[in-house]
Amino acid sequence: MSAAARREGWLDGLRILAAFLVIVNHTNSYVFKAALPVQAEWWLSIALYYLSKIAVPLFVMISGACLLPKRDGWRTAGRRALRVVLVLLLFSYGYYAYDAWVNWGLWPRLADLGAFLNLVWTQQITDSFWYLYFYLGLMAMLPFLQRLAQALRGRELLGLLGACFFLDGLWPLIAHYAPGLAAPSFFQVPLFTAYIGLFFAGYWIRGLKAPSRGQMLGAGLGLAACLAVSVALTRIEYGLVAPGEKYWFMDDRLHPALPTVLAAMCMLLLFRGWLSRPSSRALAELGGCAFGIYLVQDWLIAQSRYRLFEPLCGVLPAFPSAILWEIAVFAAALAAAWLLRRIPGLKRLL
Repeated sequence: MSAAARREGWLDGLRILAAFLVIVNHTNSYVFKAALPVQAEWWLSIALYYLSKIAVPLFVMISGACLLPKRDGWRTAGRRALRVVLVLLLFSYGYYAYDAWVNWGLWPRLADLGAFLNLVWTQQITDSFWYLYFYLGLMAMLPFLQRLAQALRGRELLGLLGACFFLDGLWPLIAHYAPGLAAPSFFQVPLFTAYIGLFFAGYWIRGLKAPSRGQMLGAGLGLAACLAVSVALTRIEYGLVAPGEKYWFMDDRLHPALPTVLAAMCMLLLFRGWLSRPSSRALAELGGCAFGIYLVQDWLIAQSRYRLFEPLCGVLPAFPSAILWEIAVFAAALAAAWLLRRIPGLKRLL
């Protein structure tokens, strides 16, 4: 059986979508921050922004779908964690070297490994690399989570999802509007986080039968409803905060709100129905590039903002300019990821 045939089409399709939405997440705020709710551009940009917020939840669910059915030993778990560490160090050093070249002088900064390792240890070298630290922690817990997944059955698994999504997705949202209902400061339930719930949600959805047309229609309507709720709450928040204050409040990267969680699950179900066959060779290749796209997109966004987006805004409205910019960054990141996977040794990491 070929490598493409062993890969599931809906998972590769979601990898590609999530990689593109990461780029949208890091670029689209330039539109709505400069617009007002009286403009259609604001509404379109905010809706696309909240759609892009499902990118990380999708990646987490894909990982859960692929990893939780397994039962890794500690050696295998260690190799998975080592891969993340090597990717973090290698690509962080690439960003570090570029920064040294532009701002510090390439030498001796390039050889100052102490400064580099201190930066990697104390903060992410580029904003989007927070996910690598998070994912490394997830890999450290993986053997335990795999055994928990295999021990849970039926309602127990759904109970875990419900606890995670209520405690970390819905309750904080309720407390935002009713601070008196916020959890006591010493009430801690670290097992029940939204991302743990999403990790198990991917495993649960993969075990279901392909959804029927009616279920897919429901998932589509659910996705639209979740986006509408996010946009509506953000518009309300816009009228509550002082001018200049942040009003897009449901974008906590570590604690996604319930509308984002449910939107990601609806998207997963839609792809589960649309792409139920094994991946084609082309789809498998594109899906295999998703991690590489994520790793290089921050640099490409920074390099192209003033070279592409700002000039486009001179001839087009900001929203279509941002869409064209995002497509261009995705295409460049895809080409870079494809080339990186041809370098001996890198394909095993990417």
